[in-house]
Amino acid sequence: MAGATITEMDKDKPATISQDGLEHDQKRRRRRRHSDPSRYEILCARSLLLWLIASGGTGLTIGIILVITWAAQPKAMRPTQSHNFISINPIATSSPSPDTYLNDYAKSVIPVPVHSHNDYWRPHPLYSALAAGCMSVEADVWLSPNGNDLYVGHRRSSLSASRTLQTLYLNPIKEILDKLNPSNVTDLDGGPNGVFHTAPDTTLVLLIDIKGNATDIWPVVDKQLEPLRKSGYLSTLEYSNGTSSSKSAPVFKQGPVTVVASGNIGKSNVTGVGCDALNRYKDSFLDAPIDALVDDANLGKLADCQVDSLLDRPLAKFYTASAPLMHTFRPTNSGLSSSQKDHVRAALQAAAAKNLTSRYWSLPSWPISRRDHVWQFLVDEGVGLLNADDIESATRLEWNRAYKAELVWIGISSAYIFFASLLFAYLYDRSSKNKSKTAAQESA
Repeated sequence: MAGATITEMDKDKPATISQDGLEHDQKRRRRRRHSDPSRYEILCARSLLLWLIASGGTGLTIGIILVITWAAQPKAMRPTQSHNFISINPIATSSPSPDTYLNDYAKSVIPVPVHSHNDYWRPHPLYSALAAGCMSVEADVWLSPNGNDLYVGHRRSSLSASRTLQTLYLNPIKEILDKLNPSNVTDLDGGPNGVFHTAPDTTLVLLIDIKGNATDIWPVVDKQLEPLRKSGYLSTLEYSNGTSSSKSAPVFKQGPVTVVASGNIGKSNVTGVGCDALNRYKDSFLDAPIDALVDDANLGKLADCQVDSLLDRPLAKFYTASAPLMHTFRPTNSGLSSSQKDHVRAALQAAAAKNLTSRYWSLPSWPISRRDHVWQFLVDEGVGLLNADDIESATRLEWNRAYKAELVWIGISSAYIFFASLLFAYLYDRSSKNKSKTAAQESA
């Protein structure tokens, strides 16, 4: 019995030694790890750097892809090459004049209800817009230091005595109209031809945005309009009996050019208030705030002359109605929300009901597909003039109509690239750690 017991104890002894050896080996490895901490710090830092590179690099890559394929904004003032005209003398490489416009571009230009926003910024003001078929152009005017002339520019710093309302717009327009309405030819239809040879009954809207004191500026504008007025080229208000009457409503008579005042003109009474406005500056009109048309409280009749009114001014004195879209509300990334669309739709319908030409400015300019999405909505809802900086794209009507599909495609693609990069980083990091662990075991 004693021998058997000793034998059993001897059998257990190697196992005890093996367990002790394992514990000793683990202690030795821990001592080695603590004795060389830099090795493990390097591994941790390398792993962290890998994840940073993967996430940051992927984000940068996605950003570049978005800019190149989706959000790259074209230059609004690039030379206009519209499909509306066929020419061997592109505007970009020539110095257009009334003669070159009439002998070349005008032969095939088809007018499009597009407003050339800040037209004076273009390399060739007026001509670029006419060649593209824009039915409306815009000029911001400032009073010259001597008070006798009108400079054209967005800011004072851009003003020049060589760029005036007359040199850029009034004189060329009159020269074009004079050539299209020769004095030795009698128009049996009774009205002068407009600037568009293919559509002579189309009026050109000249939107004059007043900068500075409208009380001082508008009389100068009216004086410079005199040559166009004498030739019968301006749209005007007329009374049915041919004379002014405080008890009759005036009738709008369209001419080749319709002058509309905006900007600071709304802060002045220079064009008259109440019924008095009907007898002042009969051949110039105002730009109404389009949102005011939706509220019936802003509409009514003037008691003295019994004509329809808007904001206590004769409705007949307004030709356009506009508002800044981005200032009224900011469109969402997917375009306009349902409530925003309802708001715009109601305003456009109200303007049409009052025979006013509607326009929304300050539209989204990029991403391009987002801009085109808003453009398409406005056109579908019957906007009178589509406000555009990129008049080439606007007049061609070649727009991207898959904005929401692009959003989904870009979202899915971006998520795929991002998570694929993280998965690659994870697998690479795991592989590196396994290799390090194997190498450590072999060295032990």
